[in-house]
Amino acid sequence: MAKIKKRYGKWGGYLEKLIYEKPKRKVEKEKVNDPDYYVRVDNQFFIMNNGLIGNIYMYTGMWISFCALLYLFGRTVVSKGVNYLGFFLLLSLGFFFIVYHYTRPKKELVLNRLEGLITVPNTLYFKPYTMPFQDALAAWSVKNSGINPTGPSLSLLHPNGFTSTDVMGHEVIEDWSFIVWYMDKNRPLPPGSAFDEYRKSDYERRKAAGFPMPLYPSSIPTPEATPEQQAERKRIGGW
Repeated sequence: MAKIKKRYGKWGGYLEKLIYEKPKRKVEKEKVNDPDYYVRVDNQFFIMNNGLIGNIYMYTGMWISFCALLYLFGRTVVSKGVNYLGFFLLLSLGFFFIVYHYTRPKKELVLNRLEGLITVPNTLYFKPYTMPFQDALAAWSVKNSGINPTGPSLSLLHPNGFTSTDVMGHEVIEDWSFIVWYMDKNRPLPPGSAFDEYRKSDYERRKAAGFPMPLYPSSIPTPEATPEQQAERKRIGGW
């Protein structure tokens, strides 16, 4: 695992590892084990499909290939010269996107709660990055801004210090709060019915450890599942 290179000028600063607000993202049990959403959700791993792009690569490749062929046909009809180098480059790009649609690797965001590791998907065929969560850097991303922007996204910086991957959705602060909450193994599991069956065992694990203090601060309360458990945590852990 490479040490991440901090580059503060790209976004003008990074998000603090802080639970800013109660996340609206509540992972429901019905969506667990659905490869289109959450591959695995429990008290050890949160694995989310980060490649929900449908057929965009195939359609993009078909459109680029069509434009290349249209250019060749048009120049041939009017008996004008053809830039064959540009034509083949454009056609190759179109074919690449079509092939990538069928061969692209899994793009999964993996949160390893107990070991404190996060795996961030990479671009195209490049391998994902795994790093200690304490070293991970998150920021607002405006990569998709332009004529038809869809809003900023939560972006995680790669260890090379130059590239990054947008994850989850467009609720940047809420999504980051969810990640920080889940990755703080000293706190209860975040909201969501998918975590309900694991809350007791996670509580017992933390109780056996003496309810150590949270790893990351929070702007909101993160109580236990029941008042009795909360009272026990306060008695033993003092928080």
